Amino acid sequence: MIATSHRAALNEPMLAPDAERAAICAWQDHRDPRALELLLRSHARQAWSQAARWSDTPSQLEDLVAEGMIGLMRAADRFDRALEVRFSTYAAWSVMTCVTAAIARVKTVIDIPARTYIDARMGRLTGEEADLARLVLQEPIALDTPTSDGAPTPSERLASLELTPEERVTANSSAAALARLLNAAMEELSEEERVIITRHKLQGEDRDAIAADLGITRARLRQLEGHALTVLQRRLIALGFTRAMLQ
Repeated sequence: MIATSHRAALNEPMLAPDAERAAICAWQDHRDPRALELLLRSHARQAWSQAARWSDTPSQLEDLVAEGMIGLMRAADRFDRALEVRFSTYAAWSVMTCVTAAIARVKTVIDIPARTYIDARMGRLTGEEADLARLVLQEPIALDTPTSDGAPTPSERLASLELTPEERVTANSSAAALARLLNAAMEELSEEERVIITRHKLQGEDRDAIAADLGITRARLRQLEGHALTVLQRRLIALGFTRAMLQ
């Protein structure tokens, strides 16, 4: 990436139309790095101008300018030479798209979609959505600051109820291990007992329907169920479960 300061970008002379076309052709046809550098340097002011609309913090500004320069590179790749337009006109949309797509990532600690960030800046959000976005836009934000009126703290309001990828993997692994242990314990049950435990305890089916399918009375079903639960409890404790886990 070409490092171009704001002053250098402003002092870089604009290319004449013929020189600009020649540089575009040299890059697209021959991948001439000098031609691309010439285009980027002469139009770097576009990246700075777009970035300056969103931040005046030096570190953030540099990051946004870098995204704008990527937009210029994409425009150099895609420029349609059949169009009778200057490169700056063609590149404007690409530069704006790259800069605005990076705004939320660069300016906020908490990731939010770029569209949400822009809508919040423009006052287009309402209700709780607007309140949460306003918290994200504050720099810095005290996540653990207690509230006087008993309202949730910022960290509580911004917390996601979804599991993280690590938590999801752990939960899936634990669930799979529990399923294997339960299957191992159920091997000691009779066929009728396994049907009763599976359909009533695991699937929530009505006892009367299960008894009818098995051709036994409800009283006999409850007797088999009680014996099965006793066997399962003994077996699962032997496999490492605690009584608290089985409640």
